[in-house]
Amino acid sequence: MSDTTQQLADVLDSRKPVDNTEVFNYLLNVREQAWTMINSALSLREDLKCKDVENIPDLQGNTVGNMHTYTGDKSPIDWIICSWIGKPETGFTNIHLTCWVNDEIDVPHLGMALGTAPDVFCYVDYLPRYEAVSNPDHLDQYHESMNQKWIGLRRDPAYKTFNPVHLYTRSTLSPIAVCGLLPFADFKSTVEPVMLDYVRNWVELVKNAKPVAQERRAALKARDELVRRTIVEKDPANILADRMLGIPMRERLVRILHAGERE
Repeated sequence: MSDTTQQLADVLDSRKPVDNTEVFNYLLNVREQAWTMINSALSLREDLKCKDVENIPDLQGNTVGNMHTYTGDKSPIDWIICSWIGKPETGFTNIHLTCWVNDEIDVPHLGMALGTAPDVFCYVDYLPRYEAVSNPDHLDQYHESMNQKWIGLRRDPAYKTFNPVHLYTRSTLSPIAVCGLLPFADFKSTVEPVMLDYVRNWVELVKNAKPVAQERRAALKARDELVRRTIVEKDPANILADRMLGIPMRERLVRILHAGERE
């Protein structure tokens, strides 16, 4: 199996349906481990504006997903998405844990996703708050801590990279982004521990962060909101949600993802 350079929908369409329920439940548990690290360390409250889609229905009214949203209570967190959609019995699932920091600090945002197509898709990254090439100190301060983990993973022959075909999506990846598509056994042995290390380290970065100067916060907030909205609106995997949920529901979920609906 070589590295993948295809749309995720095309990968899924090229494979026969397979019951991935067991793998999905395992990946959901990995996400829950990451969520426990975050929720136990940072003061958060659930945002209930979108509680009516806590259980996400497909076009036939069957529950094919779950979504919870959170914001900081006494912590510098703006918006967290803890969600999944999919039909494990047919092979496709998509599990998210995305944490957007507010403008009080400039720690990178945390992006994490797991899924099946039907091999395991895995993604974790620290989304930079500034352009990396013109802010080397930002890279040194926040990304360097995981650089050796990233190098070790890339040197492991069991790790197979998923290269997003979509240009904008690829442009959002930081130099330490983990983005793979590989068999379940290889994911468990090579990628899972690294992903949890990324989450563990990110929590410490947030806990130990220094405040951003007031005069820099407006620009930071504007950039964050632009990036957050553009990433989810342009996500090429939205086509899979269109098929399962219909366009109106997918459009609403995208609004929720970028905090377009909140208390």
